[in-house]
Amino acid sequence: MTTATLIRYRGAAQPIQRLGWPTVLAMHLLPAAATFAAAFALEPLMRAWHLPPQFALTLAFAFVLTPIEAGLLLRAAGWSWRRVPEVLAFKRKLPIRLYLMILPCVTAIAIGMVVLLAPLEERILDIYPSSWLLPPDSDAFPATTMVATLLVTLLVDGLVNPAVEELYFRAYLLPRLPVRGIAAVVTSAGLFAAQHYWQPEKFVFVFVAQLLLIAIMLRLRSVRISIAVHCLTNSLAILLSLAAVLA
Repeated sequence: MTTATLIRYRGAAQPIQRLGWPTVLAMHLLPAAATFAAAFALEPLMRAWHLPPQFALTLAFAFVLTPIEAGLLLRAAGWSWRRVPEVLAFKRKLPIRLYLMILPCVTAIAIGMVVLLAPLEERILDIYPSSWLLPPDSDAFPATTMVATLLVTLLVDGLVNPAVEELYFRAYLLPRLPVRGIAAVVTSAGLFAAQHYWQPEKFVFVFVAQLLLIAIMLRLRSVRISIAVHCLTNSLAILLSLAAVLA
């Protein structure tokens, strides 16, 4: 399951042992597979309860994905919340000015990528439409229902889940990959993109965005900045949907 090689990352409280490929693939891909299966199973209930179909994914994040990833971190820490920081790398604190400099720049880049990749995503949806996975929300739902579900989604997928994902994928799994350097960055970004089963049209965007995010995190040795960026970009998309509903 693991190699015998120990590696040290600045900011880690102890030597970090690399994982073998079967473990790496399982830990990257299986939690999201369980999440997608749960969302797929919950989608008929959303219809029965007159809720938007995509809310099934929010519930799956809240009750499957985040608990699994947090549970694996807790298991690695010997089932002690106090020891979780000991198994994490890249814990450097950053001055506020760096956040104020980096967050607007990354947000602008992300928006630019959305615009540039839109034609490619449309082509992918023509070949492999994701609507059969989870149908998109429509205007058929009352505004109050959409606002309520989007606010819950903002909490779950805008704040809680991105923070846990960054701790799990970046601060925990990244330094334990069987490869290092550029190969580790590409592997981490690729596996993170691949586990977004419910939005195949976003694979390219997520992959490129993760390359940038990981590079920033490694340069600054801080998972805190990747948490901030991930939460901001996820929240921005949800807030735009919320603004459209309110308008």
